[in-house]
Amino acid sequence: MGEAAVLAAAASAAALAFFLIDAFVRRAASRGAARRLEAFAGGREAELPVSSRAFQIRLALPWAPPGREEEAFLLFRLGAAGLGGLLPLAFGIPPLAALAGAAVGFMAAGEMIRGRFDRMVREIEEELPVFLERLAALLQITPHILVAVEELAEAMEAGDLRSWLERSLARIRQEGEKGWQDVQDEAWQISPALGLAAFLMRRAHETGGPGYGQALAAAAGRLGRILAARDQARAKADGVMGAVRTMALALAGVLFLFLANPMMRQAVRDPLVQVGYAAAVAVAGYGFFFIRDMVREAI
Repeated sequence: MGEAAVLAAAASAAALAFFLIDAFVRRAASRGAARRLEAFAGGREAELPVSSRAFQIRLALPWAPPGREEEAFLLFRLGAAGLGGLLPLAFGIPPLAALAGAAVGFMAAGEMIRGRFDRMVREIEEELPVFLERLAALLQITPHILVAVEELAEAMEAGDLRSWLERSLARIRQEGEKGWQDVQDEAWQISPALGLAAFLMRRAHETGGPGYGQALAAAAGRLGRILAARDQARAKADGVMGAVRTMALALAGVLFLFLANPMMRQAVRDPLVQVGYAAAVAVAGYGFFFIRDMVREAI
C-alpha cells in the first residue's frame, strides 16, 4: 500500500508539472510574439551575441521567449530534475534514494546547453577551411571581400557557419567599422579559428590586393592541419569519456538491480542508507560532468 501511494503521488506530481510547464510555455509564447516579430526584422533578439549565455540557452531551447532565457533554462532544469527523480520511483526505487536521479537530471540539463553550443562551434570549424579556400579563389575574380563572402554564403548549405556569416554581413553593412570590430571580437569568443578567419577578412577589406587571397589560402591550409589535430584529440577524449560513461552506467545498473530486488530492498529501508546511496550516485554524476568540462576546456 505504501509503494502504491508513492507511485500515485509521483504520477500526480508528474501530471501537475506537465500542466504547469505547458501553461508557462503558452503564456511566454503569447507574451513574446511581438518581440519575435521585432527580432525577425532585426530587433533585440537578432542583436544577441552568439557567445552570450542567452544565445546558448535559446540555441538548445528554441521555445525560450526573448528576454526570459534564464527563466526558461531554470524551468528546463527543474523539469529534468523532476523527471530524473520520478523515473526511479516508477521502478520501485525508495524515495530518498531516488533523489540522486533528480540531482543527475539537474546537472544533465546544464550539460545539454553547453554541449549544443560546442556542437555548433565544431560544425563551424569543420566548414571553415573549405570556406577560406573558396574565398581565396573567389577573391581573384571578385576583389570586394563582402561581395565574395555573400556569394559564398548563398551557395553554402544551411548551417551554423552560413548563419553566422549572414548575421555578420548584416551587422557590418549596418554599422560599418564598428560592425567589423564587433564581428571580430565575437568570432574570437566563439573559436580561435573563426577569430583568425574574421581578422584576415577584415584586413582584406581594409587593404585589398591579391596578396590577401594567397594569405587566406595559406591560412586555410594551416587551419585544416590544426583542426585535424584537434579532431584526433577530440576522438581520443571521446573514447576516454565513453569508458567513463560505461563505468558510470555500470555503477548505476548495479545500484538499480540492488535497490529493485525485493529482498535487498529491505536492507535499504533505513532513511540514512537511502541518503547515502543518493549521495554516492549524485557525487558520481557530478564527477562525470566535472571531468567532461575539464576535457572540453583542454581541447
